[in-house]
Amino acid sequence: MSKIADRIISIPEKVKVNLGRGTISAEGPLGKSEELSIPSNLEITNQENKLNTKSVNSALAGTYNALISNLIKGVAEGHESIIEVKGVGYKVSLKGGKLELALGKSHLNYVAIPSELEVKVEGNKIKVRGKDKQKVTSFAAAIRQLRLPSIYKKDKGIYYLGEAETIKLKARKSSGK
Repeated sequence: MSKIADRIISIPEKVKVNLGRGTISAEGPLGKSEELSIPSNLEITNQENKLNTKSVNSALAGTYNALISNLIKGVAEGHESIIEVKGVGYKVSLKGGKLELALGKSHLNYVAIPSELEVKVEGNKIKVRGKDKQKVTSFAAAIRQLRLPSIYKKDKGIYYLGEAETIKLKARKSSGK
């Protein structure tokens, strides 16, 4: 059995969890979450502000345990993803409800910001915050796809915070034989 499936989810005092028939949702300081539908062979128990998942299929129990944990954390604290834009002439600015990115191309890239997300630009960093972890990370990934990190040059492209140190550079082509 997986360790995640056995993990007990503690509910903070400021969060209210609604267990319905086949659904679960949470309400906290940041608002109300979307309902998460629960499969029929998964059992969720709430005892003294602690949630526990049990299932015949342990993979389902672990997956839904992580989804419920993210749901509760989202309404209590929120999720955040930080992206760094690195490169000569690469610029980011926030104009209206859109991000304007100059990424060394002949044109500017514009990315519309979803209404449920909060985006801040500080220098070359983009901070994406929201209640739903999946929406935060998929929006950050969509921005990163515009200019992936270069594998030949250091500090060129769009990186997640701290990712630049983990990317191994490839050897450059030799000039002659």
